[in-house]
Amino acid sequence: MKVLLLGLALLTSEALSQQQYKPEAIAQANLGVNLAKQNKYREAVQAYKRAAALDPTLPNINLNIGLAWFKLGDFRQALAAFEKEAPGDRVTTLIGMSYFGLAKYKEAAAHLKPLADAQPDNTELAYLLAKCYVWSGDADAGTALFRKLLERDPDSVTVHMLMGEALDSRHQTNDAIKEFEIAAKNGPAQPDVHFGLGYLYWKQKRYEDAGREFDLELKNNPKQAQALAYLGDVQMKAGDNVQAVVSLKKSIEIQKDSHFAHLDLGMIDQQDKHNNQALAEFREAIRIDPSSYDAHYRLARLLKDLGRKAEADKEFAIVQKLHEKEIEEPLMRISGPR
Repeated sequence: MKVLLLGLALLTSEALSQQQYKPEAIAQANLGVNLAKQNKYREAVQAYKRAAALDPTLPNINLNIGLAWFKLGDFRQALAAFEKEAPGDRVTTLIGMSYFGLAKYKEAAAHLKPLADAQPDNTELAYLLAKCYVWSGDADAGTALFRKLLERDPDSVTVHMLMGEALDSRHQTNDAIKEFEIAAKNGPAQPDVHFGLGYLYWKQKRYEDAGREFDLELKNNPKQAQALAYLGDVQMKAGDNVQAVVSLKKSIEIQKDSHFAHLDLGMIDQQDKHNNQALAEFREAIRIDPSSYDAHYRLARLLKDLGRKAEADKEFAIVQKLHEKEIEEPLMRISGPR
């Protein structure tokens, strides 16, 4: 989003003094501009609001309010301000980007597509639109657009990665692996590229290959929590529970809401007959992700083994419902919403 915002500087109000606007409103608008230039966006919003209250006819005042909220990361208030402005390509782009910031990818795509169609050479806009397609579940549209982007830049690491995500969401894991292998070769230091490739290997139970990629990711970024969690899982599957616990606990230190790491720690505790600790880990995994089939199933089995039939039956009932839903998690965890 930063790239698309380049050149969208806050509007100055030099021209305002030449029109019949209230001087007090112009002064507040100018104050807002100066505050924004100092990155004091919250104070700028208040100045712009005072300007709008004094003279609601000031041109682009809501645009400036929206841009300040956008810079603060408050996309909801940014969107509300942009929607008060007169329509135009600039405003439509910012509305689309605000929806993107709110993780409303279908709405973002609806606003960005007409702009991308009208600007076929705008790679940044096409790239953002393609991400909206993938993250909203429209993998076909995302894949088609990524193919066009790769025609322009065959060596683009980010496009190969997102193309891989789109293919994996269509259950074309082998093709997704090829895309990530290209991305890893072209950009070995790219954040998440080795994690993404490792995750795909992990899905295919190629644990040795997966472990190698997770190690490479951690060399680039020792605090990549997901790489640590999946590395711990690989280590556990290889029988190295001691090192697995180290990796899994490191992952949780960085990202406390990792249901995957808590699940694996629970499995290790169960193997070691530390049943109370295992119960606590499984319940924590469920608290973080109530839809986790594996966590509910393992909790149910452990409760049954411990003779706690009523609690076990309750968990098995949840397991049955989740089995009927047959929930699958796509590869969007690599660079998309987490």
